[in-house]
Amino acid sequence: MKKTKRAALILFLLLSSFSLSFGIEVSLKLSGGLSSLKLNDINRSLKDWEELWKNMTLSMDDWEFAGGGARKINIGYDFEGEIMVSLSSHLAASFGVGLIYGELAEEKSEVFIDTDSGTSSITRPTKVNARPLTLSGYFFYPLGKKLDVFVKGGAGLIWAKYIEREGGKSLTANTYDYWWHQQASAQSPVFLGGLGIVYRIDSSLGFFIEGGARWAKISGFQGDTPEGKEGDLYFFEEYDSDFDFWYAKYLILAEEPTGDNFRSVKKAVVDFSGFSAKIGLLIKF
Repeated sequence: MKKTKRAALILFLLLSSFSLSFGIEVSLKLSGGLSSLKLNDINRSLKDWEELWKNMTLSMDDWEFAGGGARKINIGYDFEGEIMVSLSSHLAASFGVGLIYGELAEEKSEVFIDTDSGTSSITRPTKVNARPLTLSGYFFYPLGKKLDVFVKGGAGLIWAKYIEREGGKSLTANTYDYWWHQQASAQSPVFLGGLGIVYRIDSSLGFFIEGGARWAKISGFQGDTPEGKEGDLYFFEEYDSDFDFWYAKYLILAEEPTGDNFRSVKKAVVDFSGFSAKIGLLIKF
């Protein structure tokens, strides 16, 4: 906590010194909100995982599917901080860092299985996150003494992670016992645009609302296989002849799966493209 406060104080002093020394307006733009996510393949693999457990209970005489299921990940959280330098009364440039985060928690991805020994909960929590680093340009147009509308466009790099686990517990247990997990990461270009309106409370503080669009279709994810080998993250369908069903899967594999029981094989894509709605503060130094 002390280090965080010290870093914030140093940043404040540096920005203030830069603004006073060069006569250039420097602002800190902080925002947060919600963002849509296009995770169609991930959502399909989670739904097929639910179907897999339903089919497994059909094959066991003393098992019964007791409900539950995996929900979809469609909405994530979107946070951003930017250092903005005013180039004129209408134009500004910014350097920004952000965090985009989506998660399917344990209680939203669990199925319940009844057996002779009791009821068990099986879960498959899944997380995706991305950290964009961007350069953006702004155009401000005044609507009044305190009200401005702005448009924004930018580009940069984005670093992403995909994390998935599977575990289970009895209903009387407090925590899950995880027997499988995988984690993969990748990076890609990101492009963004936005439109917003800012209300200037006084000369140094403003409140804004911003809607944005982002293109960040990320591929080339890599991680470790369960055997400890480096591999690529694949999306594919695998055929189960017992139930005549093609299961969609996301798996880190050392080699691309081949054979008649595999189809739609491709390097996995995690699509962070979507629309966002954020609110925030504009603080001028």
